[in-house]
Amino acid sequence: MKDKIAIVVQRYGPEINGGAELHAKLLAEKLSSLYEVEVLTTCAIEYELWDNHYSEGTESVNEIKVRRFKTLKKNLKKFNKLSKTVRNIYKYGNRKLTPLNFVYLLYKRKKYNKKRFNFNEWLEAQGPFSVDLIHFIKEKKENYKAFIFFTYLYHPANMGMREVAEKSILIPTAHDEPQFYLEGYKTLFSLPKFIIYNTQTEKDLVEQVYPQTKRINSEIAGIGFDDYDTSIGKLPEYLSAGKYFVYVGRIVEDKGCAMMIEYFRDFKKNHPKYHDIRLVLAGKNELNEKITQGEDIILTGFVDHALKNALITHSAALIIPSFYESLSLITLEAMLLKVPVIVNGNCEVLHDHIEKSKTGKSFSGNTEFSEALLYYLTRTPEKSAAEGSRAKNYVLENYSWDSIINTFNSAIKTL
Repeated sequence: MKDKIAIVVQRYGPEINGGAELHAKLLAEKLSSLYEVEVLTTCAIEYELWDNHYSEGTESVNEIKVRRFKTLKKNLKKFNKLSKTVRNIYKYGNRKLTPLNFVYLLYKRKKYNKKRFNFNEWLEAQGPFSVDLIHFIKEKKENYKAFIFFTYLYHPANMGMREVAEKSILIPTAHDEPQFYLEGYKTLFSLPKFIIYNTQTEKDLVEQVYPQTKRINSEIAGIGFDDYDTSIGKLPEYLSAGKYFVYVGRIVEDKGCAMMIEYFRDFKKNHPKYHDIRLVLAGKNELNEKITQGEDIILTGFVDHALKNALITHSAALIIPSFYESLSLITLEAMLLKVPVIVNGNCEVLHDHIEKSKTGKSFSGNTEFSEALLYYLTRTPEKSAAEGSRAKNYVLENYSWDSIINTFNSAIKTL
């Protein structure tokens, strides 16, 4: 009889095809060959208001048992007020963690304590806040050999882990963002019996900011791509192969999307020769009035897996302008499809992918962004093929499910 384990994650469902939620789904399905896996999550499908979309109760998703719990209605006005305090206290220009910047952030942390900032109140206001989910973990903890918690940021991981610390594994998906330095997270990073990071960069960041984690057993895993579904759908008729760049993901300010759009428009203005080149944005648009669809910019909305692969495969390159990433699944997906990636060089995780694979381009400003676009619009087919092969080999050599599942299996056995 298989031991039962629980994966705790803020959202879960076939419609959620990116980030920590997709990571959790892939891991659950892979671990099910060794364990009886249950997913403990909320009824939410989106992360702004965490409104209850799925039905409360138990269902099967790809043969994985999923237990859903209702969230309390989010008080957006209260959250925005508390978040404004966080942004004001932790505002810093350079997103790279330098020694001087770190000292400044520690000073800011003391300052916010004097302002009597209530971390638990902010955590609940941020959501998803599900009393029933935490109560279930507390009441049923003896039924599970291990609890794997996703994402340091949210309430389920922070409060759930307090109930089952002795049998917990944390996958932080942490990156250098203002919220990461809130002192309330010191408790979270003191609790788990095991931490599994996505990258060495993430591990270094967490251990620098929360030194107590150095005493906790840890490994680096990520996810596997050796069985990735590379099926490609049909490219929409309004697009021509090689005549557009593509971005896939949430279209939000924090992901660098507004900056990317501004840089792209500057490129088109300064290079009239490429008047027919477009920027395709695939995902939910949350910039709203800051972006409008036109001849140069195309908004596709949510796309399924086959169309996503088609948009990436036929593009001149994938652009990832994000400042904050702990792994970036979409970057690795593109590389596996032999498509070059243009990344924000200020994000160390993304920059490492480019450096280690010897593929793609990084940018830290408008000029480098334009140079990267020009490179991929003018390179030869021979260079394209060689770079594509290097990118694919990098992913296959570094992200294998066999080694990743062995890492998790070893971690679970230590509990």
